[in-house]
Amino acid sequence: MRKIGIAGLQLDLDKGSNLDRIAGEVRAAKSRLPWLDMVVLSELAVYGPSTQFAESEEGPAERAFRELARETNVWLIPGSFFTRAGAHIFNMTPVIAPSGDIVARYNKMFPFTPYEQGVTGGNTFCTFDVPGAGRFGLSICYDIWFGETTRTLVWQGAEILINPSLTNTIDRDVELSIARAAAATNQCYVFNVNGAGKQGFGRSIVCGPGGEILHQAGSGREIMAFELDLDVVAQVRERGWHGLGQPLKSFRDNEVAFPPYARGAHSPALDALGPLAVPKSHLKN
Repeated sequence: MRKIGIAGLQLDLDKGSNLDRIAGEVRAAKSRLPWLDMVVLSELAVYGPSTQFAESEEGPAERAFRELARETNVWLIPGSFFTRAGAHIFNMTPVIAPSGDIVARYNKMFPFTPYEQGVTGGNTFCTFDVPGAGRFGLSICYDIWFGETTRTLVWQGAEILINPSLTNTIDRDVELSIARAAAATNQCYVFNVNGAGKQGFGRSIVCGPGGEILHQAGSGREIMAFELDLDVVAQVRERGWHGLGQPLKSFRDNEVAFPPYARGAHSPALDALGPLAVPKSHLKN
């Protein structure tokens, strides 16, 4: 069996620096549950959604989290925080090994435009291997709305999708449906951790490779700890969930060339939608 202990920390965080609070919560989770191998936090958990806290790569937050991973001996995915590279600001999640080494850095591919202003989207997918367990894929919040992101990570071998989120809008219920659909159509675990308190609405979700809900959190602080078996993913992909559909094999074997992905593809229907902009009031002043 290829098992791994993962905890998602849905914390009731404030705006501003939460470094000390997060460190305390990670230490407490590992102390209470010594079998934990990985800890995941929500998007922008560290400083909240303001780009004024953007720091350089290898800045104070990343250095603190590297030390925390070494101290607690866990794989640490500390949500995300804004980083600055030249004229660009990225919404970045580091993947930190128990040694404190940076295994990967992922820049959110789809900022929540037109509302998430001044943030540049990344263009590189992120998968990483945990020895003895399997391959993980990483996306951030709004990325999961674009099925191409999850499918690409699974195409690269991901068996568990880690998806830190920060949602405080009425579409959270829709995101829960998307998480389940992503798990079912890609036959993978989906570990979605949302912020709570003043940052987000909570309601984090963990889904199995058939789209089944393993746990859905409430709206407040909650520690979601699981032992996940990646051999279950292999079985579901080989035989289908409960012996039913095998969508990844069908996708692999189908020879359809999907028109939207052809080089230079053009869609009059999408062009007619107009510019990406914040909606204006319906009322005339």
